[in-house]
Amino acid sequence: MRKHPNSQALLNQVESLLPLIRTDAPTAEQQGHLTDAVLAALFEQRLFRLFIPECYQGEATDLPTALKVFERIAYADGATGWLVMIGAGGGLFSGFMAEAAAREIFEPENAVIAGSGMPSGLAKTVENGCMKNGFEASGRWAYASGAHHASWFTANCKVDDTEDILAIAVPAAEVTMHSTWSTFGMKATGSHDFSVEKVTVPRDFTFSLADAPVLNDPIFHCPLETLASVTFNSVAIGIAQHALEAFQAFAQHKAVYGQDGVLAEQPTIQQCTEQAQTQIENARTQLYALADAVWQACEHGQSPNEALRTQVQTECITLVQNGLHAADSLKARAGMMAVFDTSEFGQAWRDLHVLSQHVILSPPLD
Repeated sequence: MRKHPNSQALLNQVESLLPLIRTDAPTAEQQGHLTDAVLAALFEQRLFRLFIPECYQGEATDLPTALKVFERIAYADGATGWLVMIGAGGGLFSGFMAEAAAREIFEPENAVIAGSGMPSGLAKTVENGCMKNGFEASGRWAYASGAHHASWFTANCKVDDTEDILAIAVPAAEVTMHSTWSTFGMKATGSHDFSVEKVTVPRDFTFSLADAPVLNDPIFHCPLETLASVTFNSVAIGIAQHALEAFQAFAQHKAVYGQDGVLAEQPTIQQCTEQAQTQIENARTQLYALADAVWQACEHGQSPNEALRTQVQTECITLVQNGLHAADSLKARAGMMAVFDTSEFGQAWRDLHVLSQHVILSPPLD
């Protein structure tokens, strides 16, 4: 496995994977996790290593390029795009951990993190004489995307029954996975619950994103919520583009009941698809402008300022909602085609709706 020499080489390799990803998507959806062939290809192209620094044998990819990777894979299949995005995002944690622990977790070529940001566990301090050298952790967490192929799990815990939060890293062998992910979309993400019971976690295998990073790569200056907002949106845009093109292919052959010609020739349909494409293109332009601004700050060793972080959060919610509206306008005109499990459009529409339910992308209640 060789490192990608530049961003364009990386993107070219991603394009070469899209036919396999799309071909295997129905099987992955049916079995609830990626096929062996797709997973092997993702590892071969090191796509889970985009945010791991070079010192740990990672790709150290810039944020705008990574978004293009996630978007294109999601264009082939939403669940696969989500899993690559989530798996790559786990590389962020490598910049906040002790070196020896980070090397053990992230240097293996098939390293992938799954986990949860919810503080659903308890970490009790373990003392050895007068030294506090680790924790005993127990808990259960939800929505661990990629649980089937993860090598390590990370999870937030409350420390010693206080409100202090600390993240733990635990090898997959010490984790129990619970089959809870039964949804109508994003099925292949395998976002199941997982739990640990009184597992020993050395202090070096804990970290907090609230602390200053121990490495200075630009990605480690990007707040997790900001990173989530833009990366989630890149996946949403890829799925929306897939939905539009699947609808257009359908409309080229769908006869109109009681009329001559096909659906694609109808002025209402043409207007609908043009509006959807415009919405997607506008979302893409807006997203990458935000990502460029974020990355510029990170490259200067700074976290994006509060105004930019708020702008990213607000605009990314709006962009996903706009994508939903575009997909829904197409579904309303897709007839029964949209409801079948074998429908590419139907799968993309379902995946987009499941993605939009994530708390990061949900509109505020007020």
